[in-house]
Amino acid sequence: MKVLCVIPARGSSKRVPDKNIRKLLKKPLIAYTIESALESKLCNKVAVSTDDLKILSIAKEYGVDVIDRPGDIAQDTSPIDDALRHAVRCYEHKEKFSADIVVLLQANVPIRKKGEIDEVIEKLIKTDDATAVVTVYAVDQRPEWMKIVDKGTGKIKPFMGSTNLYRKQDLPRLYLLDGAIITVKTDILMKTEGIKKAHGYLGENIYPFIHDSKYSIEIDEEKDFEMAEYYLSKKHKRFVLPR
Repeated sequence: MKVLCVIPARGSSKRVPDKNIRKLLKKPLIAYTIESALESKLCNKVAVSTDDLKILSIAKEYGVDVIDRPGDIAQDTSPIDDALRHAVRCYEHKEKFSADIVVLLQANVPIRKKGEIDEVIEKLIKTDDATAVVTVYAVDQRPEWMKIVDKGTGKIKPFMGSTNLYRKQDLPRLYLLDGAIITVKTDILMKTEGIKKAHGYLGENIYPFIHDSKYSIEIDEEKDFEMAEYYLSKKHKRFVLPR
């Protein structure tokens, strides 16, 4: 199996300017994702897809390929799967490398469990009917109990309608797909081009890889940097046992 790992990283960011290259504990944010990708034993190619010269420079510094992403697929509204297809075509055209599996790692997810990228890839390979395998985490907040504000009256009312269930243990477990590790078979990725629905590019048979929520922290706001710094500091801190 030939595996292509793509790290999409646009230059613009409205909420946190230049977030992908901003320092997180003395390293650019994107560096954590690049290092995790390079640790994989199953990824044959690792590339950063970007429209930004600063990101391009950092990617080269860390020793990965760079794909110059066209501006028309590097907009705020551009689907991330378009960047993946562009990467696949670039490797097929320039290097005659035809990937069987594409791995998507979001640049703004700095904490990944060692070895987990390969575990997710292996699950996709071993699950015959799988079109994709993705990391997910269990959510605590329940949509059954959430409210919306009525525009006419200003009062709150149930988001999903009334429910008699008030104990969490009586509700089904819910999971959220995160951007830590997404693996998809290349033929599915290419066949789903133009399908406009959430996660449509992953096909019909998507299997989960459940992990701890700390491995799904996405940097989208200032407060997310603080959370990531906490877990990274905790991860690298060495404890001295008392005598």
